[in-house]
Amino acid sequence: MEPISQGPEGIMVESMLIGMAEYYSAELALKVARGERENALQCKYNGGVVPLGFTIGKEDRLYHIDPETAPIVQEIFTRYADGEPAEKIAASLNGRGLRTRTGKPFVKNSFFQIFRNRRYIGEYRYKDIVTPGGIPAIVDQDLFDRVQQRFEQNRIAHGRPAKEDVRYLLTTKLFCGKCGTLMGGESGTSHMGNTYYYYKCGNA
Repeated sequence: MEPISQGPEGIMVESMLIGMAEYYSAELALKVARGERENALQCKYNGGVVPLGFTIGKEDRLYHIDPETAPIVQEIFTRYADGEPAEKIAASLNGRGLRTRTGKPFVKNSFFQIFRNRRYIGEYRYKDIVTPGGIPAIVDQDLFDRVQQRFEQNRIAHGRPAKEDVRYLLTTKLFCGKCGTLMGGESGTSHMGNTYYYYKCGNA
């Protein structure tokens, strides 16, 4: 390719090349976004870590229940809903050689994402697209709700002083705009000693 001249013609050619590059970049981004939205409308996998208990079909790109790991998810939900401590559940799973989706041993915090993930009740969510029943459910709504109630009660009991009465009214109702995961209430203290309350993505 010949070098671009420094005269008026060169300025025009350079501007055209830059404009074409920006056009193709914007067109590609639009096609990707359109493709992801089409996938979402069909409840297809759009990237990211696949939750424990699911697999993605190689041809249809849909969520399918994994017969090997879905029972683990059901066990975790059931045992926690029945009152068993998260630490004991984690120790039991690790003792049997079971691991999280990322191949790590279970710890108490491993269950936060599991308990908050509405995919387990069959809800497909991608950005602003929400489809109840869009994917196969691993646990039923009643069990999921029982876990949410106990999880929130334990978080309030152990996460803040007993005299403090703060309610996160959007718990189980607020979702991350990026990945669709449920957001949970959190609090923090500034260097001035002020306490702030906010919501945080379960995947953060």
